Amino acid sequence: MKHVANILSILFHPVFIPTIITGCFYFLNADFFLPIDCFVATGQAFLMTFLLPICIYFFLKSLGLLKSSIMIRNVRERSAPIFVNILIINVLIFKIWADVSNSSLKVFFIGYCISYSILFFSVLLKRKYSVHVASLCSAIPLFVNQTTTYYLNPFFVLPVLLLLIGLVASSRLFLRAHTNVEIIVGALIGFVPSFILFYSM
Repeated sequence: MKHVANILSILFHPVFIPTIITGCFYFLNADFFLPIDCFVATGQAFLMTFLLPICIYFFLKSLGLLKSSIMIRNVRERSAPIFVNILIINVLIFKIWADVSNSSLKVFFIGYCISYSILFFSVLLKRKYSVHVASLCSAIPLFVNQTTTYYLNPFFVLPVLLLLIGLVASSRLFLRAHTNVEIIVGALIGFVPSFILFYSM
């Protein structure tokens, strides 16, 4: 069981989630975008939100500024990776995707960035909420918006997403990486900003 929990934690690590969400968004909306646009935008998300943070992580580790594994357990060491992700996401939204017609995805990333900002300030207050769960829960309003706007099948996308959230949350609890409260607060930090942004639209 521990191996399964570790695999889930790695597969749905926060560094993977933006690329997964971007790929799913374009897959579900393939009729509204050119294939090359889908490929390029997903590739940009992969480069900016996965490869670049991983390179920065190993650079910081080589300098001795990070001592934890990729699953950063030390509260103080979480601030730098979270802050770097906030900067990277802003560059992706407002520079790289400035002229890309994927407004719903941009709204998701803005909400995602707000969630990360809240997580950053919580780390400064020495609180360690689940970034795994927050990252996944921030996608719920995006896919609710997609199902209601484009009449996508809600009985496929949302149940799969909720199942993944449940599995990842359970794996984090099983590995004792977080408490129940840290999981619940993490879920709210991920969900609420994105929900407010999509509801205000």
